[in-house]
Amino acid sequence: MNVMDYIDHLLDIAIEEDIRTGDITSKACIPDGSMVSGRFILKQAGVLAGLPFLEPLFKKIDPHIEVQLFVPEGSYQKAGTLIAKVFGPAQGIFSGERVALNLLQHASGIATLTNQYVKKVNGFDCSILDTRKTLPGLRALEKYAVKMGGGVNHRFGLDDRLIIKSNHLAFLRGTMPHPIKEAVSRVQAYRQDLPIEIEIQDIEQLREALSTEVETIMLCRMPPHEIKKCVPLIRKAGKKVFIESLGTITLETIQAYAETGVDGISLGSLTLSSHALDIGMRLASSD
Repeated sequence: MNVMDYIDHLLDIAIEEDIRTGDITSKACIPDGSMVSGRFILKQAGVLAGLPFLEPLFKKIDPHIEVQLFVPEGSYQKAGTLIAKVFGPAQGIFSGERVALNLLQHASGIATLTNQYVKKVNGFDCSILDTRKTLPGLRALEKYAVKMGGGVNHRFGLDDRLIIKSNHLAFLRGTMPHPIKEAVSRVQAYRQDLPIEIEIQDIEQLREALSTEVETIMLCRMPPHEIKKCVPLIRKAGKKVFIESLGTITLETIQAYAETGVDGISLGSLTLSSHALDIGMRLASSD
């Protein structure tokens, strides 16, 4: 999957959504040929994400607009930092301001929150993973932002990994004595080229999962004291299994989960609960 192809498509959608047939107020107020410069200023400390998208965005609006970046993508910056500058036709810059800020603020908010979680598990061999809990149409941007914050992308869509969820098991449980074994058998037969992950909710399910060839076991909605019982059982099985924890985990509780010895922690809050980072653009008539 080429993320930039998705981002390019997203930029087209964002421009169509906001500018539509044209920025009629700017056309009325700003004479043709007028030039301005705009400075993107960070008004709140955080991790930046989305900076490389500024140039292709403004070039789509007007190819004569120039963009200059002043800080690295994915870097933590203090409030007041000049992060980027645009210069060129005023009508185009006025038209693209809101789209540019929307993208930067949203992506940087996700990157900042992700980085906060990453710092909480520093010192543990534990990855911070995202989920499919993303806003419709924004998954590419949001997962990109997670990576900029130091997180790791989980599956992008339903067709790139075999993940047996609790709903699959609940469906099979009504007719099968061993739903986990049956589910694993079915997905193995369906796609032999992909690794298998399974979501389990108690130790009995874990024992059945360990009798199969699953490569990732997701400990779903288990408190840390229960996870601490499961991790040794998985390690002692002598299989190369990635252990993942997922559920209602916060910045206040995540260290307790990392201390259990899991390999990764999935957090839907990275993309669903982040707040936009405060970024503004200041305009001037000349540079």
